[in-house]
Amino acid sequence: MTMFPDRRDFLKGAAALAASSSLPVQAQDKPSLRIIVPLPAGGVADASVRFFADAWTTLTKQNVIVDNRPGGSFLIGMQTLLQAPPDGNTWIHLNNGMSAAQATFGRYDMTKQITPIGLAGSTHSCIFVNQNSPIQNAKDLIDWMKANPGKANYGTVLGGIEHLLTASILKRYGLNATMVAFKGGPDACTALAQNEIQFCLSALPLIVPFKGRIRPIVINSDTRSPLFPDLPTFKEAGFEGPVLNYYGAFAVHASTPKPVIEGHYKLMVEALKNPSLMQKFAQQGMMAHAAPSDVMSRIIAEELKWMAPISAELNLKGG
Repeated sequence: MTMFPDRRDFLKGAAALAASSSLPVQAQDKPSLRIIVPLPAGGVADASVRFFADAWTTLTKQNVIVDNRPGGSFLIGMQTLLQAPPDGNTWIHLNNGMSAAQATFGRYDMTKQITPIGLAGSTHSCIFVNQNSPIQNAKDLIDWMKANPGKANYGTVLGGIEHLLTASILKRYGLNATMVAFKGGPDACTALAQNEIQFCLSALPLIVPFKGRIRPIVINSDTRSPLFPDLPTFKEAGFEGPVLNYYGAFAVHASTPKPVIEGHYKLMVEALKNPSLMQKFAQQGMMAHAAPSDVMSRIIAEELKWMAPISAELNLKGG
């Protein structure tokens, strides 16, 4: 199971970045572009949007306002988008967690209320342990949990994609572990660094702010990370489970005219080729990739398909 475009889509997106021709853009008076980020300022997603905003302004001469609207399991951000005019001047930044929140709480519908502009970037996920943990790899983690049933605690966001994925993996191996709820990946990693939990599944870039305090033991991806080439993938470690590549994407109100969305995507591809953006993404452990609206819509639909039964089994709808 995968939560990202197949390899052909991925390569197609990369080729679009490398081979697309430059688009002539003339400076002109135009309204500001507002990008809603349904997460707090200061995180990896927020940083990526701000890098993109700089590249977009450089390309189009259009001012960008990054509007952080966290809360309500992404509901506040979604409501803010849906209340704005569907003229293409208000975007929302999408992440995998929004699909999980829809599957878990059902407070909005990404398949009907929004239309993706396209995929804009990605980063790997991995399983972290404390720096001083005796657990060195995925097999060690499984063996430890089997030898210590019910003693493992893991940190995650209640009903988040990491929660659903970890629950799926635990079920696959017949393991028990206690979920400890946190507001986000950084909070879970803080608890891990303080030895309050045994492991967590989160975004690989979090190794940067927690360097020397936590360490990854296996990367949940089809391919190894160029940043950590010695880190084995799930498949290489013999650790079965769904693949999770965190993505960043943009979307608009579903009523936005299709030509407007297509125009935005063409410019988005150009903005993602900005050398400064690519360098800043890499420093954060992210990769700039593009894929069009239909591919992004399929990714969301596939995520919802596998998440819904897990959420139902965990009985999180009323959470």
